[in-house]
Amino acid sequence: MTKAADLEQLNPGLSNAWPKLSELLHSAVVSPKFKAFYDAKISAVAEGESMSTKHYFDCATVLHLTDAATGRCAVLFQSDMDVDTDGTDPVRLPRLEDYDDARISRSFQPVLAYSWAMRGADKAENPFIRYYSDTLTRLRFFEQEIAKEAANDHGYIWQGAEKYFGDQINSLDKKAKYYDQDLRERRSLVGSLDPFIVVPQTWPDRLKLPFSVQVGDLVAVIYSGNVYPCLIGDTGGDTKAGEASQRLAIAINPKASGRNSAVETVGVTYVIFPKTRLAMGPPDLSVLHSEVARLLGEMGGLGAGVALHSWQ
Repeated sequence: MTKAADLEQLNPGLSNAWPKLSELLHSAVVSPKFKAFYDAKISAVAEGESMSTKHYFDCATVLHLTDAATGRCAVLFQSDMDVDTDGTDPVRLPRLEDYDDARISRSFQPVLAYSWAMRGADKAENPFIRYYSDTLTRLRFFEQEIAKEAANDHGYIWQGAEKYFGDQINSLDKKAKYYDQDLRERRSLVGSLDPFIVVPQTWPDRLKLPFSVQVGDLVAVIYSGNVYPCLIGDTGGDTKAGEASQRLAIAINPKASGRNSAVETVGVTYVIFPKTRLAMGPPDLSVLHSEVARLLGEMGGLGAGVALHSWQ
């Protein structure tokens, strides 16, 4: 898909928000990332993974764009928008209660790829260190109580309960050990605070080619005629595209949550600007705004009456 009319049909208002896109598409090249993305899906299905139609067709295209006048490059992909609630930062959000909505998600991860070391006055104890430890202690206590019942009752209920608790303990123990050092030493973007997107884990590379992307690169997200500045905050599975932080998702759809997608269709246009990562740290949203505005300006700028979203 390289025609402006096709993208406009998926995302009405796109051509008005970014008038020069039509011209840029004349020289657009389909990215190798697109084929690799669907090769990964085909392999996953062939290996027995169950994949819904929505999941399988969650990316309509991935394109390489170049503005001939300025040399500015961008990677555009067209997808849906699921919601990412991951990430913790004990300095900005020090209490476990600050993450009550986020950790409802079964896939919640406390540290993202976009993270930075705690230093000096920034040091604080991450609430998940104690939470994981205390929870494991309680689960092991209950496991012992259930084991006593299971020893006397070989029926399915108690045997199943014993297995369930064992599986939960093993899973949480692995997660706690995996993240322990990062929880003690690093801060991260937070889904509820920071505007970011998640890209497939196979997309970032270290080749330093014109269209090589990396975590931290700046991004413009366009939907329904509105444009939102953000950055790449994390990587996800190699068969999943179209995911944004809770902060960004709610700006697009106030009903979005860890359980509800912001946009169900492939109606969101994501524009990544390669090699634009700023210093890792808590995002300065005013700098993020000005930098994304500058980058868009190098590719024709926004349309008349269209303003880049300002994060308050």
